[in-house]
Amino acid sequence: MAIIFDLYVECHTPEELGEIKSHFEGLTFELQTGKTTHWQFSPEDIEGVYACSLWSRQLSDCAVRTVTDAIECTEAGVRLYRHLQQGPDFQFARVAWEATFIGGWELEDWLEPLGDPGESRLGLECVFTEARYEQLGRPKYCKAFRPGYVWTGYRGEVYRPLWSSDQKELTDLYREYFPHAKDLK
Repeated sequence: MAIIFDLYVECHTPEELGEIKSHFEGLTFELQTGKTTHWQFSPEDIEGVYACSLWSRQLSDCAVRTVTDAIECTEAGVRLYRHLQQGPDFQFARVAWEATFIGGWELEDWLEPLGDPGESRLGLECVFTEARYEQLGRPKYCKAFRPGYVWTGYRGEVYRPLWSSDQKELTDLYREYFPHAKDLK
């Protein structure tokens, strides 16, 4: 089963979704590693939500297994957010591995309380409308993304050398030193 790195976008109307499709249609990035990514549009069938996913066959389909995977997906994420920033209106968006698994209607679940009563932060990297920002109680650390939108920023993808496909010797050393923990990933 593939694990997809994608941009997930929710819209208010089918017309907005059509504009998003047009904006991303034929999108191609040449990454700094020399790899060219071609982005495909897939409508998402979620009751009452007009949504889509954009993904590329040229990126890893099993999450971050190498340093190169992390670099390529991070660059793709930065470029996807920039393209979204220059595009038509939408309601909610995020770039992540299996981004479609978390929808904008779930943002309340990602609010984390802070020290002062009534203060919170959003523990999810995403972009959403200022109206939704107000509904959520103006969580701290959200920044302007473009007029009418805020975001929590994008920190990129994480590489972990243990159990990665490009660090067999390191993984073998771990297994030698900690044989009872060899199945931890």
